[in-house]
Amino acid sequence: MTVLAIIGLVVGLVVLLVVIKLLNGTLAPLRAVLADVQSAQTAPMLEQGVKGADQLSQTRRLADSVPDLAMRYLNKIGSSAPAPSYTPAPQQPQTQSYTPPAPPAYQGAPAADERTPEPPAWKNYS
Repeated sequence: MTVLAIIGLVVGLVVLLVVIKLLNGTLAPLRAVLADVQSAQTAPMLEQGVKGADQLSQTRRLADSVPDLAMRYLNKIGSSAPAPSYTPAPQQPQTQSYTPPAPPAYQGAPAADERTPEPPAWKNYS
């Protein structure tokens, strides 16, 4: 009887070790995610913002003016270059808010004669 009790304790210990290993395998990725979240909360970029974001509009204006300036220069020196196929990007509003597109108007349910009857799924594969 004592031998069976010892065997039961050993099997129970093995099961306990397997459960602990599986639990650690599950918790390790969760600990890594928690560490990433904590480091992201203390990131200096959150306090200072992205560097150079204030210069994007000036860069865009300068880039849009290059083809026009180049054509004026070519006209000034008398070159007969073909007209560029470049068209500047349309001006976007200065607001930063996003407005979703309007949902499509409801067309109503199709009439009974417009519906195509579909066979049951079990007939497709028999």
